[in-house]
Amino acid sequence: MAGRSEGLDWYLGNAEDEHAEQPRSFFIPGREERSNRNPGDLVRLLFCIRNPPPGGPRAERMWLEVSARHEDGYVGLLTNRPIAIKDLSGGDEVAFRSEHIIAIQDPKWAPYENLLAFANRRLIEDDSLEPGYVVHDPSDMNLTPTSHAERASGWQLLVGDETDQMLEDPDSGLVPNLAWLMERYPAFAELVFSGARDGEWELDRTTGRYRRPDS
Repeated sequence: MAGRSEGLDWYLGNAEDEHAEQPRSFFIPGREERSNRNPGDLVRLLFCIRNPPPGGPRAERMWLEVSARHEDGYVGLLTNRPIAIKDLSGGDEVAFRSEHIIAIQDPKWAPYENLLAFANRRLIEDDSLEPGYVVHDPSDMNLTPTSHAERASGWQLLVGDETDQMLEDPDSGLVPNLAWLMERYPAFAELVFSGARDGEWELDRTTGRYRRPDS
């Protein structure tokens, strides 16, 4: 397999290890999705820096276009120009495996990448929980965008046991990226992809899908 998987000042980080250490903040696609990439697909890898300087970056996250797929992994062309890494340039071939992939670019995710959603803080801090109740309020979509041009999606993800006092507590919620939440909760992603809006849904624990409370 052509391409390098390490250089004089870099090596590929293991996405699975990073996710295991930081499950709430370092999300990666599922193993099956990472293992079935094809030429032309764009994937993101973690390029760790050897002996990083104090106060400097410890890694660079960069995109590659898959150019070949083999039994033992992939070869991709670097589409970014490294900033801190010197022994690597845009267009270089890199050899990698599924465990190195930290993100996959899929056109279907594009509409959600710059949107935000409200989520109960407990969902983000406790991996054993999942949204038991979700709400879409179209009026929230009219809120002023952030300084990074991120807009409100109108989605609210709740555990399902919140009291009015909890909901009124400003510290009880966070506003993560909508696409990140969709990747974290596949059943919620399925609901959003279906075009659902303006309503409330509860998670059916039997089917693993969301449904209207009165259905």
